Amino acid sequence: MESSLNHYKFEVPEIIFGRGLLTQIGSCARRLGGHKVFLVSDQGLFASGWVDRAIRSIMDAGLEVIYYDNITSNPKDLEVEEGAREYIRHGCDVIVGLGGGSSMDAAKGVAILVSNGGRIRDFEGSDKIFRPLPPLVLCPTTCGTGSDVSQFAIINDTERRCKLTIMSRCVAPDISLTDPDTLETLPDEYVCTTATDALSHAMEAFFSVASTTLTDVHAIKALRLVSTSLVNAVRERRPDDLENLARASLHAGMAFSNSLLGIVHALAHPIGGLYDANHGSINAVLLPEVIRYDIPVVSEKLPELAWGLGHRTDGNIGTASEVVQEALDNMLDAAGAPRSLRSLGVDRKDLPELARRALKDVCIVTSPREADEQDLLSILEKAY
Repeated sequence: MESSLNHYKFEVPEIIFGRGLLTQIGSCARRLGGHKVFLVSDQGLFASGWVDRAIRSIMDAGLEVIYYDNITSNPKDLEVEEGAREYIRHGCDVIVGLGGGSSMDAAKGVAILVSNGGRIRDFEGSDKIFRPLPPLVLCPTTCGTGSDVSQFAIINDTERRCKLTIMSRCVAPDISLTDPDTLETLPDEYVCTTATDALSHAMEAFFSVASTTLTDVHAIKALRLVSTSLVNAVRERRPDDLENLARASLHAGMAFSNSLLGIVHALAHPIGGLYDANHGSINAVLLPEVIRYDIPVVSEKLPELAWGLGHRTDGNIGTASEVVQEALDNMLDAAGAPRSLRSLGVDRKDLPELARRALKDVCIVTSPREADEQDLLSILEKAY
């Protein structure tokens, strides 16, 4: 499937990747002009010792640091708004987000509010941010979010019980710093669920109507890395496999940030907002059914996708279709990923409302196959 775009751009932050490089956080913040760092992380990262290392790096660089960790999974609007007040109260001038997607999206939300004011819900949608954000350094400690290179921030609206999708070039950080060593303390279940988030990013980016040759390169690289290392990383936690998943997250993030996503994420956001469920788990359940839905309109890209998943099909589209679906199901099963919405606590009576909400999500715009409310409900029923 050729992209409908004859002209395109590809945007990424400055990227730093390598084991042991968490020690560079302070120098990154300093060369962005910072004097007082607002460090956003979570209590789990504090318990594992990574926050202490980050604080030490910041102080060794001669900078002050204010630590904020009132962040929960699927960050809430109230948490972000409190963080913005703390940033302003302490007179900070640079933000560092350390953690998974929750911490990094919260850091983005704080950055939006301290420069633009208002409530975080004011910025829902595309390109609603008009004032430049403070310098931002993001450091992922999971293997899936892609938030450290993306133009998205996802925040929970606690009043409406839905996820706010904020899309703007402004929310991509100045610097993305990935130290794969941080994955050593990631719980087993999150190795699987965050990596399946990267898997869904790569596959949706590859099929997006806004995909280009540049995004395809990164999407396929991410798929190769996930298909090679996911199961071994979950079962054996070898450092090389974990590093491969960190690389996969980075490549997938660069792909989807520039090509956007599709129905998986359009459906996952309302589910996560209503149930406060793990985003990667939701994606793992939805991805196979959405791929089956998309296949009729993406047939010419299937052989390359099959190759990305580690299989040769010699260009045969029919064979590639079967291979892609089988390889995806087998990988998710072998990694122990959840396979039904029921297992995630989703109530069947909510499926129609979830389908309605998904129609309003910005991610559905770049789906390769159009879908109405009934199509989305059918996908949810099959995934239930």
